[in-house]
Amino acid sequence: MNGAPSYFSEEAYDQRLADFLALFDRTPPGVVRHVAPADLNNPKTQGQVDEAKRNILKLMAIGGLAAVAGGGAVAGALQYAQPPLKGLASYPTVQLFYSDGSAVTVDNVASHINPDSNELTLYNYPLTNEPNFLLYLGSPAPNGIGPNNGVVSYSAICQHLGCVPPFISYYPAGKCGNFNNGRAIIHCICHGSTYDPFVSQTSDGGGAAILTGPTVLPIPQTLLKTDAQGNIYAYSMIGPPVKDHFTSLTGGTGVSGRSQASNLTPSNQQCPA
Repeated sequence: MNGAPSYFSEEAYDQRLADFLALFDRTPPGVVRHVAPADLNNPKTQGQVDEAKRNILKLMAIGGLAAVAGGGAVAGALQYAQPPLKGLASYPTVQLFYSDGSAVTVDNVASHINPDSNELTLYNYPLTNEPNFLLYLGSPAPNGIGPNNGVVSYSAICQHLGCVPPFISYYPAGKCGNFNNGRAIIHCICHGSTYDPFVSQTSDGGGAAILTGPTVLPIPQTLLKTDAQGNIYAYSMIGPPVKDHFTSLTGGTGVSGRSQASNLTPSNQQCPA
């Protein structure tokens, strides 16, 4: 053992490190321990040790020790005490497929996805717990590809409190009368947030713009591209992070290679008030 500061003996330093590591050995990660407070008026409990308080004091003391030791063994233990976030290091390029297993292409997207229907085409990207809308709007939209540059994709998780389809869904043009000048919208019936898939809001040119709150963030946009054969791929995201994710790449298991869509027709759509 040679990492002890000069004002600690090696034996004292080793003991403090052993105490620190023992805190993690006694309780598995994620398990909360409940320690009942001692009754100070009960002679039977007087003199008993409050283990929770003792452990906290140990962590505080050892944390200060690590800051002084600067790169010693205790600092290394503190560095790895919190596990890394699960997720991906970068955005994967993922080919999209319909629910029947056929590839999504620029030639068939207009026949599979009707811009005048509220049927949803959903796929996961970049994580398996991050659903996205695959939309064909029929007219140009920000970062659109394919026919009329009208094929776009947005996160299907509401940026307010994280509601997912069918509670948040696509409403075709005219579905909600003159709201948004009669254009298509993405609306969440959980609390009323509404987004415009034809207007980007963020500085990087992405994110379906907010039409009504209570959301304060636009919906992230998933970027699409094609290969020489016209197959459509998801390859990145722009706008704010997906709701309840530190970044859109963390907080779940990554999708790799391909993502197969599913179809859902909401039966509970309600237009914005």
